[in-house]
Parts: sequence; C-alpha cells; structure tokens
Amino acid sequence: MPDYQSNTPALWQSLLPQPDANSHKYSRGYVLIQGGYPMTGAARLAALAAARSGAGITAIAVPENAFSIYASQLLSVMAKPYSNIAELHALILDARVGALLIGPGAGNSTDTRQTTLTMLQSGKPVVIDADALSTFTRQLDKLSKTITAACVLTPHAGEFQRLFGINPASNLDERISQVLQASQQTNAVILLKGAHTVIAAPDGRLIVNEDAPPTLATAGAGDVLAGMISSLLAQGMPALEAAAAAAWIHSEAARLFGIGLMAEDLPELVPQVLEQLLA
Repeated sequence: MPDYQSNTPALWQSLLPQPDANSHKYSRGYVLIQGGYPMTGAARLAALAAARSGAGITAIAVPENAFSIYASQLLSVMAKPYSNIAELHALILDARVGALLIGPGAGNSTDTRQTTLTMLQSGKPVVIDADALSTFTRQLDKLSKTITAACVLTPHAGEFQRLFGINPASNLDERISQVLQASQQTNAVILLKGAHTVIAAPDGRLIVNEDAPPTLATAGAGDVLAGMISSLLAQGMPALEAAAAAAWIHSEAARLFGIGLMAEDLPELVPQVLEQLLA
C-alpha cells in the first residue's frame, strides 16, 4: 500500500490564507460557482461555504429563468444571470475570477459537461463535484485530456464508480491505491468522500481524513465541502493542501455543532474553526 499521512493541520496550516491591512475583496479571492435549476439549494450552500472560508467575492452564474430565485435568497453572494452560452463563458473567463466550481445542483446534462470543459480550458483552478462528475460517465478520457491546471474532483463512492468504472474498496489499503491511480490517470487531486476520506495528488502524495463525525452523512454536506475547497483555491492554496484543509475544517465544524447537524449549519461554524487555526 502507498504511504499516506493522516490529515492534521500540521500538513497545511502554514499555507492558510490570512488577510492583512493591504487586503481587498479581489486580492482575497473570487469564486464563481455554476448555479443549477431547479435544484438551487446546492449551489447556494456551496457559495455560503466559500464566502465563510474567506473568499473576498463569491458569485453564482445562474440561468436567467432562475435569477429571481437566487437573487431573492442571497445578499453578499452575487447572482450573475446569463441567457446564452456566450454570456456564461464571459463570466467564466472574467480575469478577476480566481477559482471555479461546478456540480452542486448543476444537473446531469450535456450543458453541464460542456461548461465543465470550458472551465477547465480557462486555465483557472476548478473544483468538479456531483452532477458534473457524472456527466463524464464513459467519457473519462475527454475529462482527463482537458485537465491542465489545478483541479480537484470530489466524488462520493457512487460518482467514483460511474467515472472510473470501479467500486471503491471497503478495505482502506485498496481504497487508497484506487484513488491514487485515479488521480494519476486524470492529473487531478481526487478527494473520495467517506468515513475515511482519501485525498490523492498525481505526484503520489496521499492524505487520509480519518476522524470525520458521522453527522456529516447529511444532504448538502458535500456541497459545503466543495465550496470550501474552491474558496481556498481562489485564495492561493495549492490543490492538495486546499482539499485537505477543507476536509479537516469541515469535520471540525460538524464536531462543534454535534447532533442534529444540517448542511446549512456548517458554513456558520467555519469562521470559528479558522480563527483557532490562524490564532
């Protein structure tokens, strides 16, 4: 089995972004998230998590027919409407955007797959989650060939099976080997969610998040995690460390809340965890 490190702050704490007196909203990172319709809650959860994780600007690109839904529910997070593919691409290619996220509530469609490819072709860091992963079922080569910059894939077991054609092993040693192979195959950091979340980089580095509380097994928790990773990427953290830090902070926020956790509780606890880490 490849050697791995247990996920602790010692691995990434020194790389956590910290604002200073010269910081402004753009220097603190701009995250753009693809918003879905009719499943609008997932992207909003991800956006709140990105903002609470320190991004100076968080925006959601939303189809024009869903703009009123998003705009009525968001304040500091911006809803940016588009009516055609060209307008969406312009939002993605905005030079101020530091990281992109697609998947939460996006829908398993050709449009989602094409938007994912456009994001990857932009050269910006990209987090690919949920539906966006499933759109590449039996099209893994197309995805892999387009990944040329920092990229984090965040599948759960079912999405991993659809994308890579293998069921994640229940044995941790085998599971780690599978995730490492998948990372090297795609040239992306892969975070395979589970009771033991395995995070692998193409260069062979491996981190396992071993102590996540079972209360994280709740709808929307993965959307929050994806938003956190995209925020740390936008603020300049390397992909592996951003994924590991987000996984640890995500777990710690859930632990602070305790029983009865819902996904929307998590973003509100992230600043408390960050404050302790940055003290």
